[in-house]
Amino acid sequence: MNKLAYLLLFCLMLSTAAIAQQNDPEKLQEAVDTKTFVFEGRQASGMRGRMIQLDPGYTLEVSREKVSGNLPFFGRSYQGTPGSTDIGLKFDFSEYDYTVKPRKKGGWDITIEPKESNDVRSIFLTIQTSGNASLRITSNSKDPMSYTGFIK
Repeated sequence: MNKLAYLLLFCLMLSTAAIAQQNDPEKLQEAVDTKTFVFEGRQASGMRGRMIQLDPGYTLEVSREKVSGNLPFFGRSYQGTPGSTDIGLKFDFSEYDYTVKPRKKGGWDITIEPKESNDVRSIFLTIQTSGNASLRITSNSKDPMSYTGFIK
């Protein structure tokens, strides 16, 4: 049983390394500059310490036209919608400020702030040249959430 666990962990590490190696730093630079990329989350962390692994499909999509997110949320919500059972971070906005700062050791720090009235206050995205990324979303009515994943 113990050997099987090590074998599964080794296979998982190889598949993660293969995903990270598929991203070319020049293509990532172009995607960051043209505002056309998708962050796919693999892990979510709440402000209160809870951490979960995510199934594929939880994304933040950035394009010139809009920013849209479909990410899970767990934590405290300070404003509820009566009758709603959807507690995720789902949003769409088309007017936003987009700021990119290069990191000293490669990669980019991106800040996205919607201009429209929205529940999302700001989005902070750190992208490494390998394609791995971390995302932090602050909301006007919910606890902040953090995600790790990769850019595709």
